[in-house]
Amino acid sequence: MTIYEDTNSKPLLDLLDRIHTGDMVLPDFQRDFVWEPSATQALIVSIANNYPAGSILRVRDRQRAFSSREFEGAPAPINEHTFLVLDGQQRLTSLYQAFYGVGDHRYYLDIRMLIDGADFEDAIDYLRHSKSAVTRRAAFERQAEQLLLPLSVLHKGSTGFSKWASQVARTRQGAERDQLEDQLHELE
Repeated sequence: MTIYEDTNSKPLLDLLDRIHTGDMVLPDFQRDFVWEPSATQALIVSIANNYPAGSILRVRDRQRAFSSREFEGAPAPINEHTFLVLDGQQRLTSLYQAFYGVGDHRYYLDIRMLIDGADFEDAIDYLRHSKSAVTRRAAFERQAEQLLLPLSVLHKGSTGFSKWASQVARTRQGAERDQLEDQLHELE
């Protein structure tokens, strides 16, 4: 009898979607989420650079042997879950919160810095959600003006980025618009 499903890589967006829909939950005995935002930022940089980010251990929970709970920041499950995550909760929770725009911090990617040649790790930033700057950054006009991409746009994958980039480009005129569209397409 095996206790693991498989050892194959899973797309991050699929894992985060399973958290969001409640298909993947935590056993109630798991410790609470404790990561610092700088650790989340470093994890995002590692993933963006395609570096190994560790493994997760999840098991099918057919027999419901343990009480379960949702990931911190995720909606309460509506249906029965399929998987329990036994290892990887801190990494998955931090990524879920960053890409769904929930939790104590909001994460942003400064596209202007990337266009100007900065490293990805220098272009990613976070703010505590209670800061007034988060409210200002939530306004699309500010995002378009500063080319500041909320990572929460990316939980829909490249579709989310493409939609955001198209909206940003529409705020520009003529040659500036064409140039910005080209630069944004290079980043996809």
